[in-house]
Amino acid sequence: MKTTDTHTPEDKTYDTSMVSREIELRNQIEECAGIGGLEWNIETGDFWWSDHVNQILQIKGHPPLPSLQSLIGFIHPSDQLKVQTLFERVAQEGGRFRLHTHALARNGKEIPILLMVKQVAETSKLIGYIQDISEDFSERASLLETLAKYRGVMSGAGDAIILLSHEGNIIEGNKKAAELLEVSESDLPNLSVDDIHLEEDLDTMMGHYQAFLWGQNETAQSTIVGKSGRLTSVEISGRSVDISSQQMLVVILHDITAQQKAQRSEQRYRSLVDEAMEGILLLDEHGKILAANPKLCESTGIKRSALLESNFLEITDFDMEVSPIDLLQASGTRPSIHMEGNLKTIEGKLLPTGFNVARYQEQGQVQFIVTAYDLTAVRSGEEDRLELQKQLFRAQKQELLGQLAGSLAHDFNNLLSPILLVSEMLMEEAEDAFYEKNLSNINQAAQRARRLVRRILTYTRPEESEPTEIDFVDEFDETMALLRSSIPQTITIIENRNVESLTCFADPDQVHQIIMNIGTNAAQAIGENSGTITFDLDKIHIDENSYLISRFELPEGDYLRLNVSDTGPGIPANIIKEIFDPFFTTKTQTDGSGLGLSVVQQLVEIHGGTVEASSPPEGGAKISVYLPLL
Repeated sequence: MKTTDTHTPEDKTYDTSMVSREIELRNQIEECAGIGGLEWNIETGDFWWSDHVNQILQIKGHPPLPSLQSLIGFIHPSDQLKVQTLFERVAQEGGRFRLHTHALARNGKEIPILLMVKQVAETSKLIGYIQDISEDFSERASLLETLAKYRGVMSGAGDAIILLSHEGNIIEGNKKAAELLEVSESDLPNLSVDDIHLEEDLDTMMGHYQAFLWGQNETAQSTIVGKSGRLTSVEISGRSVDISSQQMLVVILHDITAQQKAQRSEQRYRSLVDEAMEGILLLDEHGKILAANPKLCESTGIKRSALLESNFLEITDFDMEVSPIDLLQASGTRPSIHMEGNLKTIEGKLLPTGFNVARYQEQGQVQFIVTAYDLTAVRSGEEDRLELQKQLFRAQKQELLGQLAGSLAHDFNNLLSPILLVSEMLMEEAEDAFYEKNLSNINQAAQRARRLVRRILTYTRPEESEPTEIDFVDEFDETMALLRSSIPQTITIIENRNVESLTCFADPDQVHQIIMNIGTNAAQAIGENSGTITFDLDKIHIDENSYLISRFELPEGDYLRLNVSDTGPGIPANIIKEIFDPFFTTKTQTDGSGLGLSVVQQLVEIHGGTVEASSPPEGGAKISVYLPLL
């Protein structure tokens, strides 16, 4: 343990003259700075202080042996525990501490001192100094008196205000500053800039404080640390002032926590608006577009810059002569309105759109927020609903037609029965060949009439078919004879067939109906004009390379093909896929039911075949029927 400053532990290897010279130089430095040096070897417990410490603490006579506890004994009782804790913390964790406190002389006098201690890197030693700041303290008291005139302004300020010394110590602060730093106003002078900033921000903020001292007019954003660790985002501005010949810094700490929350809220709002699935517009009181989100730009195809130069009425179309903005302005008190109209695209297309328009005030100015949502699907749904209503009406008509056909068929059969019966009886008794032939014709006509009634009921009241092995050519010849007598004389029928027999498994009555319906439909297409219906009948083989397999899923094999072509107006391309739909027709109310081709398709598919329609380049229409052969 050393009680004098003849040498330090590091001076043992130096010669006496060198040690004396260093001690003299150190004493001069300490005297010039008004400080006394300290050293504490943590491992050995050796504690040393220089003679200037004795002078600062006004220790006369026999000084105590230097030790940590001896030093703490000279500290004011209110700060002794704090000093003890700071020494132990630096000894264990490293770093440094700087503390303004008071020492008590043996005569009871309080001596303002600055105690500074740090750990020497990579050693177990703490070094530091004690500085007598009595003169600074008296000047500080004088400064505080000078600052009295500023306290009224500081106390009434809405922001936290602190007064910093050139060294970065807080000299004075208002109530807001105390609340921000979570200390009492009387404890503010015990803080410095080191205590109120995050360690990682300290170097940056020292640069800003230096800039304030140099008179640079700037602001900085930082985070202030309260005594309990509370973090507050602030905007910092400062100005250099001279008080009692001392240069100081008046610093204003403006709490921007609420502002940052508002900015984050605004960012979230903008994000929601930009990502919204509906178009959103902001308008001034005259309808000029102030803002538009990406969805509206996408819907209209108009760039945002062009929209911001437009008026709401320039990009919309309403059936009424007034716009929703006009209605809101006319109402005076109504906050919002909904109206349906159209949104104009850059190509001039009108998009069905619903508009929700709400009025609000921004800094005393009336503005409008418009939400535009697409009604295309809704309008399409309404059209589908109307079409379904039409189909339902047609189905109801068809049901009534079936009921009427059933009633008529019953009455018609009652009328045909005696004709058939009497004609058969007269044929048995007829002796003249001429009469027998005429009676046979009457009987055959009645038989065909009965079959016709059955065909009428096929679609309206489906019955089990009676397929059998038939020669399609025979049925074709018989049907063509009937068809020739039922179509106008202005229409010519041409038959082309290169086969004598085509055996298939089918219902003869349904085959008859297929040929009659196609032929009648062709005749109706030609109308009252002169024209030609051509029937081409041949046999084909469908193999794996045929498009009929992929399109209609027909199995491979031999098929008969019946092509019926007419010289009518043809089938428009936009309806050719719909002509087999039972609810689709191009006929007027007086032209027929329009069910002919749908019945054909139904009957052909029942027999395992298919039917297709086309409109050849040379004009007219062609219906092709494919039925499998035995």
